[in-house]
Amino acid sequence: MLRLICALLLCMSFAFAEDVSGTWQVTVETSQGSGTPTVVLQQKGEQLTGTFNSQIFGEAKITGSVKGKTIEFGFEGDAGGQTIKVSYQGTIESPTLMKGTAVYAGFDDQATWSATKK
Repeated sequence: MLRLICALLLCMSFAFAEDVSGTWQVTVETSQGSGTPTVVLQQKGEQLTGTFNSQIFGEAKITGSVKGKTIEFGFEGDAGGQTIKVSYQGTIESPTLMKGTAVYAGFDDQATWSATKK
Protein backbone atom coordinates (compact mmCIF):
# COMPACT_ATOMS: atom_id res chain seq x y z
CA MET A 1 0.00 0.00 0.00
CA LEU A 2 2.85 2.39 0.84
CA ARG A 3 4.42 1.72 -2.58
CA LEU A 4 1.15 2.57 -4.29
CA ILE A 5 0.85 5.86 -2.41
CA CYS A 6 4.46 6.77 -3.18
CA ALA A 7 3.98 5.94 -6.86
CA LEU A 8 0.83 8.09 -7.06
CA LEU A 9 2.56 11.03 -5.37
CA LEU A 10 5.50 10.74 -7.75
CA CYS A 11 3.19 10.71 -10.79
CA MET A 12 1.26 13.70 -9.46
CA SER A 13 4.45 15.78 -9.18
CA PHE A 14 5.06 15.35 -12.93
CA ALA A 15 1.53 16.51 -13.73
CA PHE A 16 2.03 19.97 -12.23
CA ALA A 17 3.71 22.69 -14.28
CA GLU A 18 6.92 24.35 -13.17
CA ASP A 19 6.50 27.87 -11.76
CA VAL A 20 8.50 30.42 -13.75
CA SER A 21 7.06 33.57 -12.17
CA GLY A 22 9.67 36.27 -11.68
CA THR A 23 12.28 38.31 -13.53
CA TRP A 24 14.52 36.59 -16.08
CA GLN A 25 17.65 37.84 -17.86
CA VAL A 26 17.54 36.44 -21.40
CA THR A 27 20.38 36.05 -23.89
CA VAL A 28 19.19 35.77 -27.51
CA GLU A 29 21.37 34.81 -30.48
CA THR A 30 19.85 35.67 -33.88
CA SER A 31 21.22 35.84 -37.42
CA GLN A 32 21.14 39.64 -36.97
CA GLY A 33 23.18 39.61 -33.73
CA SER A 34 22.62 39.06 -30.04
CA GLY A 35 20.64 40.78 -27.33
CA THR A 36 19.92 40.63 -23.61
CA PRO A 37 16.25 41.44 -22.98
CA THR A 38 14.63 41.22 -19.56
CA VAL A 39 11.45 39.18 -19.22
CA VAL A 40 9.05 39.45 -16.27
CA LEU A 41 6.63 36.52 -16.05
CA GLN A 42 3.48 35.93 -14.00
CA GLN A 43 2.14 32.38 -13.99
CA LYS A 44 -1.31 31.13 -12.96
CA GLY A 45 -1.56 27.39 -13.50
CA GLU A 46 -0.35 26.80 -17.06
CA GLN A 47 -1.09 30.39 -18.20
CA LEU A 48 1.69 32.96 -18.61
CA THR A 49 1.50 36.72 -18.89
CA GLY A 50 4.18 39.34 -18.49
CA THR A 51 6.45 41.80 -20.24
CA PHE A 52 9.43 41.60 -22.58
CA ASN A 53 11.86 44.55 -22.39
CA SER A 54 14.60 45.10 -24.97
CA GLN A 55 16.42 47.92 -26.75
CA ILE A 56 14.83 46.99 -30.07
CA PHE A 57 11.22 46.39 -29.01
CA GLY A 58 10.96 48.46 -25.86
CA GLU A 59 8.28 46.92 -23.63
CA ALA A 60 5.89 44.35 -25.09
CA LYS A 61 3.17 42.28 -23.41
CA ILE A 62 3.78 38.52 -23.32
CA THR A 63 1.25 35.69 -23.36
CA GLY A 64 2.09 32.01 -23.23
CA SER A 65 1.93 28.74 -21.35
CA VAL A 66 3.88 26.26 -19.26
CA LYS A 67 3.15 22.55 -19.53
CA GLY A 68 5.41 20.43 -17.37
CA LYS A 69 8.93 21.52 -18.30
CA THR A 70 7.90 23.04 -21.64
CA ILE A 71 7.50 26.82 -21.93
CA GLU A 72 6.06 28.81 -24.82
CA PHE A 73 5.48 32.55 -25.01
CA GLY A 74 5.27 35.28 -27.56
CA PHE A 75 4.46 38.87 -28.35
CA GLU A 76 4.14 41.36 -31.17
CA GLY A 77 6.73 44.09 -31.02
CA ASP A 78 7.38 47.28 -32.92
CA ALA A 79 10.88 47.57 -34.38
CA GLY A 80 11.41 50.84 -36.20
CA GLY A 81 7.78 51.12 -37.25
CA GLN A 82 7.47 47.49 -38.33
CA THR A 83 5.40 45.00 -36.30
CA ILE A 84 7.17 41.69 -35.77
CA LYS A 85 5.58 38.56 -34.32
CA VAL A 86 7.99 36.80 -31.95
CA SER A 87 7.56 33.26 -30.57
CA TYR A 88 9.73 31.56 -27.95
CA GLN A 89 9.69 27.82 -27.18
CA GLY A 90 11.90 26.04 -24.73
CA THR A 91 12.57 23.83 -21.77
CA ILE A 92 12.73 24.68 -18.09
CA GLU A 93 16.08 23.16 -17.11
CA SER A 94 15.93 24.12 -13.41
CA PRO A 95 14.16 26.70 -11.21
CA THR A 96 16.73 29.28 -12.41
CA LEU A 97 17.52 28.23 -16.02
CA MET A 98 15.52 27.96 -19.25
CA LYS A 99 16.64 27.61 -22.88
CA GLY A 100 15.21 27.05 -26.31
CA THR A 101 14.56 28.48 -29.77
CA ALA A 102 12.78 31.58 -31.02
CA VAL A 103 11.18 32.72 -34.26
CA TYR A 104 11.26 36.39 -35.26
CA ALA A 105 8.74 36.21 -38.13
CA GLY A 106 10.22 37.45 -41.39
CA PHE A 107 13.71 37.87 -39.93
CA ASP A 108 14.97 34.72 -38.22
CA ASP A 109 13.32 31.37 -37.62
CA GLN A 110 16.33 29.72 -35.95
CA ALA A 111 17.25 32.03 -33.09
CA THR A 112 18.38 30.47 -29.80
CA TRP A 113 17.91 31.74 -26.27
CA SER A 114 18.72 31.01 -22.66
CA ALA A 115 17.42 32.71 -19.52
CA THR A 116 18.56 32.88 -15.91
CA LYS A 117 16.31 33.96 -13.09
CA LYS A 118 17.34 37.15 -11.31
